Parts: sequence; C-alpha cells; structure tokens
Amino acid sequence: MSNHLLTPEELKPDRAWHTRWVALHPEYEERPVGIKKFINSPEYLNGSSDCWEPIKEDLDGLFQVTDEAKMEWQYNEAVFDEGIGGGKSYKASLIITYLVYRALLLREPQKLLSLARGSAIYFINMSIRGDQAKKVVFGEIKQRIENANWFRSHGYLPDPNVRSELRFPKNICVVPGNSKETFPLGYNLLGGVMDEAAWYTETETHDVAEEMFNALHNRIKNRFGNKGMLVMISSPRYVDDFIEKKMAEAKTNNRIYTVRKTSWDSKPKWLFSGKTIVIENTAIPKEYEIEAIRNWERFKRDYMAIPSLALEPYFRRWELVMAGEDKTLKDPVIPETTIFIGEFRGNPSYSYYMHIDLSLTTDATGIAMCHRQGDGIVVDLMMRIKAPKGGEIDLAEVRNIVIELRARGFSIKKCTYDQFQSASSIQELNKMGIESEQLSMDKTLAPYETLKEGIYTGKVKYYHFQSFLDEMMRLELVKGKKVDHPANSSKDICDAVAGAVYNCVLDNNDFAYWFAGTTNKQTPEEKLQEDALVPVDGLVPYGYFRGRRSY
Repeated sequence: MSNHLLTPEELKPDRAWHTRWVALHPEYEERPVGIKKFINSPEYLNGSSDCWEPIKEDLDGLFQVTDEAKMEWQYNEAVFDEGIGGGKSYKASLIITYLVYRALLLREPQKLLSLARGSAIYFINMSIRGDQAKKVVFGEIKQRIENANWFRSHGYLPDPNVRSELRFPKNICVVPGNSKETFPLGYNLLGGVMDEAAWYTETETHDVAEEMFNALHNRIKNRFGNKGMLVMISSPRYVDDFIEKKMAEAKTNNRIYTVRKTSWDSKPKWLFSGKTIVIENTAIPKEYEIEAIRNWERFKRDYMAIPSLALEPYFRRWELVMAGEDKTLKDPVIPETTIFIGEFRGNPSYSYYMHIDLSLTTDATGIAMCHRQGDGIVVDLMMRIKAPKGGEIDLAEVRNIVIELRARGFSIKKCTYDQFQSASSIQELNKMGIESEQLSMDKTLAPYETLKEGIYTGKVKYYHFQSFLDEMMRLELVKGKKVDHPANSSKDICDAVAGAVYNCVLDNNDFAYWFAGTTNKQTPEEKLQEDALVPVDGLVPYGYFRGRRSY
C-alpha cells in the first residue's frame, strides 16, 4: 500500500472510485486530501502563493500514513530543527490546521478513537509563553480556518462565543499552552506542537522541554496509539539540549521524522541574490552578511541550526577584542586605588550609564560606566574593588563612588546592580534621582550578546585595562545559555561593562539600531525575524534587537 495520501485530482478521471472509497469507509464524510493539496487548492486553504515550497515539502514528508482509513501515521513524532526566520510558527499553525481537518472528516471521530460519545478531542500548541501560544492559535490558526473555503462550506468554523479555545463541531478543540509541564494532563490529546522547545526552562535537575514532551507524548500514545502526532519545532540551543537528543534518537527510531535546515534553506531561492560570502570555509548568502559578521558563533546556532557546544570560549575573535581598544582613552583610576585622576570629568552633552556587580568577600565588585558618542559607545570607567583581607566590601563606599561621579559632572541616567544585596543601594540611588534597578547577568544572555556584537562591529570602544582583557579571555559559554568563568577566575569587570553597555543600548531607543548599521528601516530579513525572536526569563535572548529599531 502506498503511504501517500491521494488527492481528488490524482483520482481522476475515475472520480467514481473516490465515491466508492467513501462508501467502503462510511466513518468518513469524504476522502482526505494530502497536505500539499490542502495547502494549495482554493477548495481548502488556497495558500499556493503564500506558503513557501520548502515548508510544503517538509510537511509532505511528515504527513505519511500507514493506514489511511484508520488515520494511522507513519511518524508519531517529529523534530524540525531550523534557523530563525524560516516560518516555524507558520509551519506549526499549518500542522495543527491539517490535523483538525483530518479529525473533522470523520462522521464520529470519538467512535474511531474509542472515546465516549461527546468527549472533547484536543490539539494543543505549546510555547514558552502563553501569549505566544495564543497568538498562533487565535491569530494564525483561527484566521486561516475562517478564510478557508472547505471549513466555511462545511460549517466547520470555531464557535465565536468561546474565547478560551477554538471549539469546532464534533467537539474538536484547539488550545494554547505555555511551558508548564502540568498544563496538558487533563485533555484527550490527539496531537500537539511544541514551539521553540529548546528554549524552555532548564536547570541542573529540571528540563521542562523533556518533561513537557513526556507528558504530552504519554497522553497521546496511551490513548490513541499511532493515530496521534507530537511535533517539536525549534532553533537549537546547545549540543545536549532536548531537541538535539531527539534528533539523535531518530537515527534508531523510524517513528520520528526529522528536519534540520538553515534559515535560507527554509525559504525559496528567489528571495536571494545568489551571491555568497565565505566565513570559516562556510558559504552563506550575502543577505546574511551583517548578522554573520556581528556574531559568528551565535549566527551558526540561530541561522544555521548548529547547536552551541556545552562549553566553549565566549569571545573567539580576539583580534576584534583588541581592536576595540582606543589608545586616546585613559584609565581614570589611579592604580591600586579607588581614587580618580583629577581631569576625569563628565561632559554635560552626554548621559552616562552604569552597572555594578556587587560582592562582599569572594568575588570582587566590578563597576563600569559608559556613554553614547556618535554611532557608538565609549566605556569611560572600569574598576574593581576587592574586599580587604579577612573583611568585607563596604557597600556604602561603592554607592559613594556613584555619588562622586555625579559630583564630577557625570549625568548618570541609569545605574543597575546585580541581585546580590542590592536593594538598599537601588533605593538610595532612586531617591537621589538616578534611575536604578536590578539586572542579572546570569538569567539572560542579552547583556553579553549586546557587548559582543558591539565589540565585533567596532561600535564599542574602551581604554586598555588588563584585568578586563584577562577576564574576557577566560569567559566561557555554558550550554549556549550562560556566560561564566572557570574556577580561579572572575568576571566582575566584564559583568559590569556588559550591563552598562546594555543599559545604554536599551535606553537610547532612537539609536539602538546601531549594531545593524545606520538606518532605522527594517530589512525584509528582519521583518521575517520579528516574530521569531523568543524572550527568555523576561528579557530578550539577543542583546541587539530589543528596542533596536523604532517599529
């Protein structure tokens, strides 16, 4: 038996055979059409010109059947490991829309699925955040179905009076969900999509993606066997994340369908000029030149779907780090002291931004300050305060440094602290009229990614400070999600510089596009990326784009 779904067009000229098929399978209202026909035909989604061919090919490979009448799939799991901007959310919405269509074709879907009459059958779209999942369900899926001739002509539109889910006739439902692993346990789940699964929360003992997958998979498999399907769509994170584990498992499990694609392989060729550039012996479309040069390591992960190593150097392009030193800038701190040189004064034309990495006894306290100048950022101050032997750092003394800087004419617009014992200092600075809040370097890559991109593009300049260079040389990217230092090293100065630069970028919304060039206008590629960028821990994972352009 062929595992390809025949379409009505493929059944011609003997159309009567199609009618006989339905007569032989009275549980169906009509014979299913294949996914390509479903997407392209005006009878169904009418998406021939809207949906990219690579997406159609991927889905055609996914939706293969072993028993068409029993609605049993060849693949019950799928992993799409793809670069950003390749239409992952769009693909997720098509998958769920098609699964809903297949269920609605049954006269009594509950009977075929061995459920009690009237039982609700659910499909779920999971995302990191509930609002993103709702956007796919109530935006893309709902609008696509409401505009589709097949759903309209059959009277299979969702109930307009139900707002918490898409509820169709025959008690077929689509619900959004977030990455709380207990969320889907009460449903009769026939299918689901986990969007950006590699970016769900993970700790040393807790992997939400894996636990969520197991909860969903067990629910689907135990109730519906090979009739169900669970799909994960994500850009990768690091080599041992759950997405990569499933990709490896697929090599020995023929029930798992996998696709790994670069961002450009997910798009039609006519979108590109055909010109390429070569970086590290790798040819990439010239349209991605800015992103690749800005941060090659992250580019490989985000655009080429190559996961980060579990542990790798964070700053690889040391020649660019050294090029960031500006010999006209001087260290304003007298060596081995916390005393500023006399001529260190603020320029009334500039606003200044600070970050302080506090400590008491173990690590030192790092302090940094910077300002915007032209189309770049200048780091004015980097300093480290060590606790006296057997003693602790005086937090009030650290705060007094900020006060002294203001007295020296530095108009400090914002000063952030890490979370360690910073509440009182934040409160005091806010009372003084200096905007102050917490900014953790351990909960998001955003500040470090911002700093790296600024250095790699020549937009961040700093004076020679050996301690800063020593820390940068030893920084490590851990599992693609955290910047850390090895034992017997530190990163207090780097934390401070990254935080200060990040504050400056975010606060200057009319200028934060400087990483990409000198225009506020979105490129087509950036427009494609806009919905693909996924917030993590309440902040953006990529330092360059939040507030980067005035949308």
